[in-house]
Amino acid sequence: MLYKVFDILNSFCQSILFVWISNNIAEKENKNTRNKSYLLVALIFAIINIFTYIPMSSPLANFIMVTLVLALIVLFYRKKVNDGFWGFGLAYAIITTLSYFLVTFYQHFFTKLNLGMPQDVEAIIFIYIPAFISYIFIYKYRKNLFEVVISLKAYKISIIVILLIDYAFIFIDTLRIEWTIESMGITFKFLLYFVSLIAFIFSLIYFARINSNTKEVELLNTELNDKIIELKKIKHDYGSEISSLYGLYQLGRYDRMGELLKGIVERYQNTSSVINLNVQANPMVTSILNNALSKGINIVAFDNADYENLSISDSELLKLLSNIINNAIDVLLNIQNATIKYNSYNSYDGIIVNIENNGPEIPKENREKIFKAGFSTKSDVDGERGYGLSIVRDVINKSGGEIVLRSTKSWTEFSIKIPYKRC
Repeated sequence: MLYKVFDILNSFCQSILFVWISNNIAEKENKNTRNKSYLLVALIFAIINIFTYIPMSSPLANFIMVTLVLALIVLFYRKKVNDGFWGFGLAYAIITTLSYFLVTFYQHFFTKLNLGMPQDVEAIIFIYIPAFISYIFIYKYRKNLFEVVISLKAYKISIIVILLIDYAFIFIDTLRIEWTIESMGITFKFLLYFVSLIAFIFSLIYFARINSNTKEVELLNTELNDKIIELKKIKHDYGSEISSLYGLYQLGRYDRMGELLKGIVERYQNTSSVINLNVQANPMVTSILNNALSKGINIVAFDNADYENLSISDSELLKLLSNIINNAIDVLLNIQNATIKYNSYNSYDGIIVNIENNGPEIPKENREKIFKAGFSTKSDVDGERGYGLSIVRDVINKSGGEIVLRSTKSWTEFSIKIPYKRC
């Protein structure tokens, strides 16, 4: 009976820990009121006790229990769900660490001493009481604990990363229960490892994208530094020329002043402000992108595809790419900081080409229509508009490839798959 009282008291402390940590690291506008905090503690406490004493496999019961606790915390901190994930992660990390070390230490050390005490009393003395003392230490050094988490939050870590970390704690704690209390059933074990595999695959994709974005930022910084150097040179040249103009003015050489001013204006007009990041681009791709560059559109190109042995000819490939890029040029002419991103790479049975632009969002009702011959959202006085993307679709269909259009308020992307020739 006494053991059960301590177990319930420990569950209550854990419930408070989840809510207390989450509320202290949450943004000001996302903190819960006292009544909401009490309600959340009560709900978590109820969940913990239900799944502690329910007749179910311990690892499975624990997995369901902590998943429900996580869902509840995120629900209560839904204005900024990151707060909920951070709070749950920190509280659960503390709980699982304490559980592992206290239970393992008790099972592998004190049980072998044969102290002659009832097992329940030993568990109270060597597990629950040290746990309560640990909670007191956590409260005493709470400022240091919260400062560490709040400083980590300042790095704006993605919610996907935090979720993966939380799942890692759940996974490790489930294994701890199998090692120390009860073996998992084969079905649940399969589910747990399958979810872990999916999480691992998604984390690889996520970090691969981060790596790609990092490279792009590095190249943009290099290009920006080049532009700064160019501007410094222009500033230096203009300073010298202004001095020359003033000297000509003092001498009354107004005809020479006109010639010098004309040269300054022409050089200013020829100075490009666009960014051109063209990494190992195929000459054909470069020629198409240069058309956009000449219209004052920024270009970011990562061209890694092998264009040999495709199921379409070079002329058809040129037609396909130029029509998409020319279509992007049309929508970007009046856009500030207009940018086209070109990214290509090899796949197992072909190549993938992604072409993005930061033009306006294409309405959902038009996303299929734009591939139909003659459809155009612009005025068509000569009857020559609306055929570029229709040609693209025809070439794709002929090759047995695929084209997918995605459009948001920030970006419009054409993702194209072109297969290799069949042997």
